[in-house]
Amino acid sequence: MPSTPRKPTTFLIQAFDLCAWPVVLFGEGNTVRYINAAAEKALGVSRDELLEQTARYHGLGQLPKALQLVSDLCPASNVWLGEVATRDITLASGADATATRWRGVFYPITDAPDTEAMGLVRNVVVMLAPPDKFPHWGPLQPQEEIHATLQALRHEYRGRYSVSHLVGISTAMIRVRRLVDLASQSRVPVLVIGEQGTGREQVARTICYASNPGHAGPVITIEGELMDAEIMQTTIRAFANRCEDEEDSAHASLVLLNAEKLDLGSQTELLHMLDLIGVDLRILSTSQESLLELARRGQFREDLAFRISTLEIELPPLCDRPEDIPYIAQAMVEELNIPSDRQLQSISAEAIDRLQQQEWPGNIDQLNEMLTVAHQTATGFTLDVTDFPAVVSRAPHKKLEAKEPESIDLDAALEAYEREILLRTLKAAKGNKTQAANMLNISRARLHRRIEQWGLE
Repeated sequence: MPSTPRKPTTFLIQAFDLCAWPVVLFGEGNTVRYINAAAEKALGVSRDELLEQTARYHGLGQLPKALQLVSDLCPASNVWLGEVATRDITLASGADATATRWRGVFYPITDAPDTEAMGLVRNVVVMLAPPDKFPHWGPLQPQEEIHATLQALRHEYRGRYSVSHLVGISTAMIRVRRLVDLASQSRVPVLVIGEQGTGREQVARTICYASNPGHAGPVITIEGELMDAEIMQTTIRAFANRCEDEEDSAHASLVLLNAEKLDLGSQTELLHMLDLIGVDLRILSTSQESLLELARRGQFREDLAFRISTLEIELPPLCDRPEDIPYIAQAMVEELNIPSDRQLQSISAEAIDRLQQQEWPGNIDQLNEMLTVAHQTATGFTLDVTDFPAVVSRAPHKKLEAKEPESIDLDAALEAYEREILLRTLKAAKGNKTQAANMLNISRARLHRRIEQWGLE
């Protein structure tokens, strides 16, 4: 009796089993149905943990490890409509979560008997290889390029508070990311300056948690407008007592929101408590304008302004960097995908054009509110102009004026920032070089070399 012929999918799975490159098969609902041995090794997680996981179209982190890994490979909606797609993918695998770059080809499998018939896509095969080994196969969608950029940024700036407020290709945001890097490598006090809604608190917390990933230490958040001298004293003293019981008290941080709204009594008490408590408290503050400028106008204590403004990071308003809006908006859409059954892929080019024409007085917060509503009411995989409030859909269609690219000597700029940080740290430490070196997290010998190099004696 002749043996029963095997299904074509059986031969396909056998071929994938023998493949040297990673292969993942997604079924309906973005559920992982198959992983070959090469993919299991590349992802650094057992296939039992990955099979039947449902992927989210989301490249920003914040998910459990296994779910985030499969979400990094999630097919875009156009693949489920029958299109072959290519995307560069960054994956973090292994105990040290080392980031590796891959190029993925997403190939839809339909139930059509031949290539001319319209069939329903039942599965999507994702094949990975090093970028130099795999040519682009099929058209590279613009939204996939943005998605890949966000994914790469997430690996560079890990943590919940980073990506959606640090993305962008503008010179201003590149400078912000560089300063965040500098701030994360030391314990110097940082002041984040920006208009309401620019993401000041998010950036401050990014620095706080990026300094010591996984063990940020005790953190207290204080809102300037809610403080008076008595509450300030009670709050700081209670936090200092708590830190004495914490194993990681050496990494204690104070996040001071709206520092410019502290009244004079609160300012005096904060300065007094910082000298009194026996805790090395790293201070990350936010303000709508420079505290040093307020001090020059007699509206803030100069000694406290210098004490908590060693490094200033200024966030540009959203209207000044329209070229960043496609990246910020895509990041927000993907973040909204996490808790939702609606897995939107992108925003149409026309909608992005209209968003770039808005004034955005509420900055990133306003954009986030608008996208939240649009995400809930969208009828397709892509947000279109009609999914947004009338203020966007009725915006006059005008051509954005092209900006001259800003030239910046990055090495010179970073040296100037480092010199300024050193000067302010020395002033905050009242000339004590050992204390200044500790605040900067550098050796005393290196501090002396910088002082001699720049003639700061």
